[in-house]
Amino acid sequence: MQVFTGVTRKTTIAAVLAALTLVLATSACGGGSSSSSGETTTIEATTTPTASSASGTLEGEVGPGFDIEVKQNGEDAESVKAGTYTLNVEDKSDIHNFHLIGPGVDEEVTEVSFKGDKSVTVKLEPGTYTYQCDPHASAGMKGTFEVT
Repeated sequence: MQVFTGVTRKTTIAAVLAALTLVLATSACGGGSSSSSGETTTIEATTTPTASSASGTLEGEVGPGFDIEVKQNGEDAESVKAGTYTLNVEDKSDIHNFHLIGPGVDEEVTEVSFKGDKSVTVKLEPGTYTYQCDPHASAGMKGTFEVT
């Protein structure tokens, strides 16, 4: 009877150690897998557009004078396809800001006192978008583009 109990105890200890080893190995692999999964999701979100939308980059610039603009592929953005974009803004003056307004978007990318570069991600839906310097919009420091 004692031999049977000893075998059971050894078997139980071996099973617990095997289970612990399995849990630790799974945790280590799971951590790496989770990180890779997050990277893949990010890549898909920024580089794989759906059939009815586009993705890309828009370049905004404000100042140093009283100029403000949005460009796509080096050209003035007049018509842009709906989709998710990275908007890179170069603010060349601490007396201006860059504010984008349109369907579902009200994004003050830079504040008046800010001078430098900032980027935001914006989801553009069909409609008219206005980009402006808030303190000088009434003086004509604004522009528009259409999203189709």
